[in-house]
Amino acid sequence: MIDSALATLFGAEEMDERFVAHRYYSSRIALVVGMLLIVGWFMYDLYAHDFFHTDLAIIAGVMAAAKLAAMAFFRLTR
Repeated sequence: MIDSALATLFGAEEMDERFVAHRYYSSRIALVVGMLLIVGWFMYDLYAHDFFHTDLAIIAGVMAAAKLAAMAFFRLTR
């Protein structure tokens, strides 16, 4: 249902590999931007205010671990 709504929204009658690839690239760009913002905020508060945000460090660590785990999984299963 969501796929058909997205296909209608973006003008594609059928879900083809280009549409799926565009979703993949947009998700990848969003992940990189989010990671840069979190790490930037963490580093700014650490250096400018000498304040260690434990929650931001945990979020950045989990995002990095998830990325590495996904890379290892896809490498081992192909």
